Amino acid sequence: MINANNIIKTRISTVKLKSEEILQIDIIDDQVFEKKDVLELIDAAYRLGAGKKFKNLIDVGEFTVPDLKAIKLSCSKSGSKYKIADAFIIHTLSQKIIANFYLKIQKPVVPTKFFSNSIDAEKWLLEI
Repeated sequence: MINANNIIKTRISTVKLKSEEILQIDIIDDQVFEKKDVLELIDAAYRLGAGKKFKNLIDVGEFTVPDLKAIKLSCSKSGSKYKIADAFIIHTLSQKIIANFYLKIQKPVVPTKFFSNSIDAEKWLLEI
């Protein structure tokens, strides 16, 4: 991971402080988001915030989908230790199907919502 000016680049994402309360995570297109990627994001959040919790604005790359281990960890208490809430920006039908599974079957421990644009996602985060 590279940390320059409050930006951390991981295997498939870039993490930066958007504001004092919002962490912006941009995930690249056409990837399988794995458990190791969730672990990298947890570490990045810790490093950027020194243990502070953030509201996450996550722009999921087009056609990028998580595997089951990544979903389970992301929804768990240990995977959410630096989260207040997650607002995902998704782009494809397959991501919408996975989003429904994520919310209804795995039941994340922090407020989580899916959006088609960043304006609505950020507005929701600021209301929390």
